[in-house]
Amino acid sequence: MNVAFDDWIPVVTTAGKPQLASLCEVLTNGGHFADLAVRPHERVALMRLFLCVAHAALDGPKDYGQWCEVPSRLPAATRQYLEKWKDAFELFHPEKPWLQVAGLSKSGSQPTVTDDTSGWTPTSKLNFSCATGNNTTLFDHGGMVDVRAVTTADLVLSMLTYQCFSPGGLISQVYWNGKQTTKSSKDSPCVPASMVHALLRGRDVVDSMHLNLPTNEDIRFSYGDREIGKPIWERPPCSFHDTANITNATATYVGRLVPMSRFIRLHPDGKWMLLGDGLVYPTFADGFPQEPTATVVLRRSAKKEERALLSYRPSKALWRELGAIIVKRKAEGTGGPLSLRAIQDGHGCDLIVGALARDQANIVDTTQSVFRIPARLSSPEGASAYESEVKIADETASRLGWAVEGYRSAIDGGWEGRLKGAGPSKGELKAKLHGIATTHYWTTVEKGLALLMAHIEAVGTKDSLPTRDAWRKMLFVAACDAYRTACGQDTPRQIRAFTEGWKRFIKRNDEAKAPEKEDEA
Repeated sequence: MNVAFDDWIPVVTTAGKPQLASLCEVLTNGGHFADLAVRPHERVALMRLFLCVAHAALDGPKDYGQWCEVPSRLPAATRQYLEKWKDAFELFHPEKPWLQVAGLSKSGSQPTVTDDTSGWTPTSKLNFSCATGNNTTLFDHGGMVDVRAVTTADLVLSMLTYQCFSPGGLISQVYWNGKQTTKSSKDSPCVPASMVHALLRGRDVVDSMHLNLPTNEDIRFSYGDREIGKPIWERPPCSFHDTANITNATATYVGRLVPMSRFIRLHPDGKWMLLGDGLVYPTFADGFPQEPTATVVLRRSAKKEERALLSYRPSKALWRELGAIIVKRKAEGTGGPLSLRAIQDGHGCDLIVGALARDQANIVDTTQSVFRIPARLSSPEGASAYESEVKIADETASRLGWAVEGYRSAIDGGWEGRLKGAGPSKGELKAKLHGIATTHYWTTVEKGLALLMAHIEAVGTKDSLPTRDAWRKMLFVAACDAYRTACGQDTPRQIRAFTEGWKRFIKRNDEAKAPEKEDEA
């Protein structure tokens, strides 16, 4: 299996047909592929691979002028580059297998490949959607068999994604050239803080890659004086003491795009692997610049203001974070993805926003949304209006939750006591109470998101007030429907309770007690 020239990347052609394509075909003939047919985190990992190969093949682009020439230069440069490094992309190469460590063994002895796979790990562990060992997945019973059948194409995609998104935690120990790896691994580059990733979307796959390809000038703007670096297959570390190549792999822009955060050695049958802790990649929390697709925001507290990665929470839809994501990255590091610097002021764009949520070492959820960003949203006035309207939607949700609490208090005399007795778990108890109403509300609001985008497009025009009123009316109607859905009116007691909660909801903010803010669904 050659990762550069054999088919393994799931794509959809411009005719709507799903198929597998090779890395070379995607980068030289990507105009025939409308999109990738992959999960959100797999899309991020694949795009990083495309960018890594493109940077290496073009030795740039160094500036905006060269960036404009990428579509015409990329096909020939990529094919020539992949032909030159073809051996480095062999998945089962005896000396330099792609994205693996040949000198890996289960014991300290000289590594050999045998039929004995005792102590080896099933390769299905590389796929976060598979139940393997003590990693459970809803409705997936494939982990109950001794070993799951994995196609080579799935194996390559899963391994690439695992290297980018594997969360830190306990891990099996292996030996690299006689030295044992640690039993506690660090986070891969793309997973800390469940960071939100944003990618520009073009007409097709190669156009999307072009839009997300930063120039050397942009890279230095974000990464400072650090070297731009080389792909890890050009400079693979040969030992724990190979400081120069480890630094290239972990501390340069290009070196980090395709990481080796876990040491892997695949068995020739593709069903088993040796797996251990790999190279340590410094993260944003360590003072390293954020990943090119990440967003950094300012978090304000009573005492200080600090920069933090924008994190994904399953309780908060991604569209509510767009105000922060579409901000062009500033010199101090705050702002959205690095690729936004390629978008000219006054132009809209399509943005794919995705994330993988983790709870320590466990994968919780993945998500992805595609947004058409109006040109006006990129302006200070548009961004301010967007954030204001999202805040109003949040406040409406809080009032809805407060109304549901009023209903519960009126119909259940013991509710206040249970709430008081819950102690630190009071928030979780309230979240369960609000669950039906807030889920209904936010689902309805997301369906009406076009009204908000229409308002942002109209900011500064005569249509600004009518479009704003249409959006806010939709919020109110959605909250009313959600309250009726969650709070029954079948008995006289329920009707009285419904009225008490309704009074809370329709009161003006300056007349009502400020509701306690909760995380909404």
